[in-house]
Amino acid sequence: MGNPLRQWPLLRQVREGDPFGRGAAAKSRTSAELRPRTVTADQVVKSICPYCGVGCAQNIYVKDEEIVHIEGDPDSPISRGRLCPKGAATLELATGPARRYQVLYRRPHGTDWEPMALDTALDLVADVTAAATRPRLGVRGRASPHSR
Repeated sequence: MGNPLRQWPLLRQVREGDPFGRGAAAKSRTSAELRPRTVTADQVVKSICPYCGVGCAQNIYVKDEEIVHIEGDPDSPISRGRLCPKGAATLELATGPARRYQVLYRRPHGTDWEPMALDTALDLVADVTAAATRPRLGVRGRASPHSR
């Protein structure tokens, strides 16, 4: 390792001709050995940010079947690789400890949430949607003139 004084930033600046300490003299051994966390990803999955209707594209880095990093997709014509603060927090949405892994349902006029099977919830949504839209649909699926 040699003389530890040779590793002092000021001496490295003088020795390496970097008087402002913005180049190689500013790098420590630790920072020189750092690698992006995306390097170890098994795959990159393309996705869209779930927060708003803009549709910013995201690259989702997956390792061992788990999301390790999410960033903006530079190929996106909408965001060109940039994400707003909400989009940047998508990793927390997908992996955070507050994430729910079951459907919760609160009955009409109910005060408590109760767990519900996903298939039951999807059937309920389909039934409610059909009941709300069918009376207004004509024979061929178009809105009837009387539905206004």
